Amino acid sequence: MQNVSPEIPLDGVDTGLLASLIIELNTSHRFFKAYPMGHPVVTTSLNKVITRYEQLLGNVGEIIIAVAKDALIAENNFLDRNNLVFRDFAGILFEHGIGALAMRQGLTVKELKAFNSILVLKREEIAEQGGIEALWEKAHLSSLGIQAIRYDLFSGIEGDIRYDGNTIKGLWERFAHGLVNGTLGNGLFGDSGFDPESVADILNKRYQEVGTSFIEDFSDMLQLEEKRQEGSQLKRLPYKQIALFAAHLNPELRRHFLSASFDIRTIEGNTAAEEIVSCMLPQKALETLEELKRSDDDVPAPLIQLLEKLANSSGTSHRDIPPQDPYEAKMRLIFSEHCIEEHLASDSQHTPQPTELSGNQPGFDPSELAILKNSLDAQLVENQIGQIILRLAATGNDLSASENLAENLAEMCSFLLQTGDYHQLHKIIGQASDPTLPAVFRSMLADRFTQRNFLEEILNGLTIWGKSRYYDIHMLIEEIGIPFIEPLLDKLATEENMSLRRFIMERIQEFGPAAKQPVLSRIKDHRWYFLRNLLIMLQSFDDPGLAPHLRPLLKHQNIKVRQDALLCLLHYGDPVAERQLLRDLGSINSETKLTAINAAKKHHTPEVFNQLLAIISKSGLLQLDVEFKSAVIATLKEMGRIEALPVLIKVLDSSNLLRSKALTKLKIDVVRSLESYPPEAVLPILMARSGGHDEVALHINETLRSIRMKKNEL
Repeated sequence: MQNVSPEIPLDGVDTGLLASLIIELNTSHRFFKAYPMGHPVVTTSLNKVITRYEQLLGNVGEIIIAVAKDALIAENNFLDRNNLVFRDFAGILFEHGIGALAMRQGLTVKELKAFNSILVLKREEIAEQGGIEALWEKAHLSSLGIQAIRYDLFSGIEGDIRYDGNTIKGLWERFAHGLVNGTLGNGLFGDSGFDPESVADILNKRYQEVGTSFIEDFSDMLQLEEKRQEGSQLKRLPYKQIALFAAHLNPELRRHFLSASFDIRTIEGNTAAEEIVSCMLPQKALETLEELKRSDDDVPAPLIQLLEKLANSSGTSHRDIPPQDPYEAKMRLIFSEHCIEEHLASDSQHTPQPTELSGNQPGFDPSELAILKNSLDAQLVENQIGQIILRLAATGNDLSASENLAENLAEMCSFLLQTGDYHQLHKIIGQASDPTLPAVFRSMLADRFTQRNFLEEILNGLTIWGKSRYYDIHMLIEEIGIPFIEPLLDKLATEENMSLRRFIMERIQEFGPAAKQPVLSRIKDHRWYFLRNLLIMLQSFDDPGLAPHLRPLLKHQNIKVRQDALLCLLHYGDPVAERQLLRDLGSINSETKLTAINAAKKHHTPEVFNQLLAIISKSGLLQLDVEFKSAVIATLKEMGRIEALPVLIKVLDSSNLLRSKALTKLKIDVVRSLESYPPEAVLPILMARSGGHDEVALHINETLRSIRMKKNEL
């Protein structure tokens, strides 16, 4: 079965869109688990899936994706088996008992939510609710169909096998396919749950019914040499498994099977039959020898000698002798999955077990096994793979090899991104820019790492993983650099969390002049809250040349934007803003006037200063008057100009029987503000008015003590 990358078209299927859809489905599933329903991230992800789905199914009636344990198959071809996202999604479907996923036109958001709701369930929960098919029916998923994994098909029952006159379908067909592809041991007899005895029992029953006509294809089936090559890997047939299968065949059927392989040569130069019988137990070898001697077949002499040797042996063949290295035995234990372990358990009834796998093996420490298992954590393995790819790239000169390595490393980085391993991702991205690496390798990765969707996925981690990833994401932003500016601005425009907005603004400002133009290009945005943040950042760039671009915001419909624009322009000393400040000080709008009074603290001209004195000198002690005058007193305090003291003294010496409380408040504000003026100017004023016992006099005495203490300290 061919391994197809997303760039290779399948019949009638756009593999690029298919790959994109699978990635979005996987992302949607992850967000569905991480966020509550209705969260914007979930909604956006669901809509992306629907868009990709409609694009893919636009001209196709139905697409069926078969599911292996860690691979996806479309149009009888494996999708890129090195793609970590494909493997992850395949594992999710497989874990939920889905053997095939059929995609039809008309998928809705409601159906997609139901699909994700099923995938977040645990296997036990699915079983409690009647199984995956029952859940699917309840969810009314008409646009997404499934073929559940039928575990009853793995029992080896005779009723599951059909015969059409030439060949046995189902189990035998899969056995034959596994035999010629070198996957018999790992596929049919391993993960799927089949064992060689079950296959042999079925064939024995069929042999009793129809004779040997159904095995006429044995020879063709075994004609592929053991040196069959896939990529750069040599494949060996699993002769031990095949021998176990042959040993349980009807003797005549076994003879036919071996006869078909007399002339097929292996890597070592032996016949396939020699390889098979060398793995048999002595009693089966003797039985096979007698059967071959009774037949008219021209049996090769080396095979007869081998059978005789095995028949006279009281031990196992040389192929059954396990390796003496205890660490190899430990590794074999670690990598054995539960199905294989069950099969090995059944094998133990027929075959002596290797002593190295025993708990009593000399030198075997069970604690070492736990350490080895921890070191084989999937994430740690992926990290080491990344380092291996980088080393291979550094030592290689082949252009196509560099491109393939770059693609594999990019896919691995996508996996790290999805798992939230930003620290390792930062490390790899930094290493990938090493000038000693091939230029094409660095260029491909640079393009991949600066793609908009990749950068946005990194920033999504701020919300998904929270503050624990802020530092690592900060490091990634620094590493990748300027391409991050636009995605950061996009996220700032929609982010609701104040702490996160502050984080984003700090990152943008760290780019300095490089961020100025991207920020400036957004000042026509219609979102007032976004504009306020832009103005804060523009002020931090400290560039007076920005003033002409900001002046239109002085007339913005939102008062807060107008106020922030005024402050920004005043910071740059813009004359237009200063004239606007004068107008605002005389405004009838109280909010505008108060903002102007506060803005005058650090940005004022003589005209502005005089306008402030006029406000405080104006008669009137209504609530709004007092609010304006208190604001002016605070602003004058920031200025600390002694020219304001005569006006402030008039407030201290004034009286009003009807508004005495309001006037007292103003007087106290004046007394407190005097600490900011030159001591030699205010001490005489305070001492002359310190003899009373009212509330104002108490504050005068307190202020006097404070000023004298500061003066003595100086």
